[in-house]
Amino acid sequence: MQPREYDIMFNLESTYWWHTGMMAIMEQLLAPTFNADSKLLDIGCGTGAKMQLLAGYCEVWGIDMHPRAIELCRKRGLENVQTGDATALPFENETFTHAICCEVLQNLENDTAGVREAYRVLKPGGYYYVSEQAYPILRGQHDISQGAVRRYTRKRLREILGDAGFEIMRMTSANTVLFPMMAAVRLASKALHPPSRIKPDESHSDLKPLPGPVNYLLGSILETERAMIKKTNLPYGLTIITLAKKT
Repeated sequence: MQPREYDIMFNLESTYWWHTGMMAIMEQLLAPTFNADSKLLDIGCGTGAKMQLLAGYCEVWGIDMHPRAIELCRKRGLENVQTGDATALPFENETFTHAICCEVLQNLENDTAGVREAYRVLKPGGYYYVSEQAYPILRGQHDISQGAVRRYTRKRLREILGDAGFEIMRMTSANTVLFPMMAAVRLASKALHPPSRIKPDESHSDLKPLPGPVNYLLGSILETERAMIKKTNLPYGLTIITLAKKT
């Protein structure tokens, strides 16, 4: 993610439909796994919104490679945050009971190393929550603005998680209802702005304020998906969500 994107998200996240919806799905899947001894690491913590939400359940720690992200976390009053590399986490083996990694593996040159590091710092039986963008064909200007070097297939996520030693508990898609429309928009943008011609500092993301009624409608759709995900795994969508366990 480009540094300017952190500030955009920090200002939007309490009202932006996608952010609030994905946070609700994450909370729903993780809440039953917490107990009094839980300790969670947010790998690629961004502006700290996920940490702030999950602090109501357990002790939370965060790491991000960008100093601006850490500044914004501290602006929220979060203290257990520091800069660092997701592929070389500055923590001892088996430190945490939970780790979350949301739209971060897609930014790593060596995503396998990132998964293995998460496995290393988790205690046996620890939970690993991963959320990544799907369908490599959709990679375009928005992805470049976020620093993403890839998108994922379910097969690829299963491979790197399984190779590291994780057992997959849940794998579902999200942003399913809106997928046809959003995929068409992404493909059109890709045709107009081929990724090979875009410089990172000239790229633009999808993060922008929306009119209240539009934001509410889109948020309601994702809220409906959240209720569906509580009961079943959705087969396709812009996002792949995985809950895995260290064996």
